[in-house]
Amino acid sequence: MSRKTLRVLCFGDSLTFGFPVGRPYAEKLAEKLEEALLGHGYGEIQYEVEGVPGDLVTRGSFIDRMQESWKGRSNFYDWTIVLGGTNDLGWGCPVEDIVAGLKRAWDIPLSKGGKVLALTIPDTKARYKGVNERRDEVNAAIKEYRKPNFFYYDLCSAIPYHDMEPSDRPKYWQMDGVHLTEAGYDLMGESISTELVKLIRLAEAQDTDISSIATDARQRQAIEDLIFEEERGNPRLLSQGYIVVRKADLD
Repeated sequence: MSRKTLRVLCFGDSLTFGFPVGRPYAEKLAEKLEEALLGHGYGEIQYEVEGVPGDLVTRGSFIDRMQESWKGRSNFYDWTIVLGGTNDLGWGCPVEDIVAGLKRAWDIPLSKGGKVLALTIPDTKARYKGVNERRDEVNAAIKEYRKPNFFYYDLCSAIPYHDMEPSDRPKYWQMDGVHLTEAGYDLMGESISTELVKLIRLAEAQDTDISSIATDARQRQAIEDLIFEEERGNPRLLSQGYIVVRKADLD
């Protein structure tokens, strides 16, 4: 049985770079992907980190870097994980400009046949009314976007600042309340990997009998649960390319 190579591009700004500790979330992401996928249809996990601290979606190098990442490649990335917009919010950029910039960035891998996992803009320590409202608007636009091979993951909810126990914050957050500690980036990578593995398994389930891709009962049940969610109309799954297989068809 041939083993596939999974190629992942982690793209963004300082939160993708792993600033200031030099620990990209991609390291833990790759570790968890290997645990879940190696030997189960995949023979290798390859990842690249393209994160520039301080970059802006609206007027920085974001789009140019994305174009360069996909320029002239013989082996395109299977998944591009995109996180951007934090710096744009801090500079007061309009919501519509941030969303437009993100869509331009997403469309580059999508136009090449790649899949995109867009991350919502994370929570921060600061509670500036205008900034928080604009962040929520951008995140709502990310969740509402519909295009084949486009998916989102709500990182803002997965790693909250204000909803986290105060005693846990020093473990995961830097004192600036914007960037993460090494443990925080590991938590970020692990949480994203859980979502990505689900999406990969669900995609495979559209073309393959579940029993051939899931090696134990828990895996099979997890995939069946995802398909059942889709049948019920889960907005995170519906209209994103996974609307063909029904659980009854796999029984």
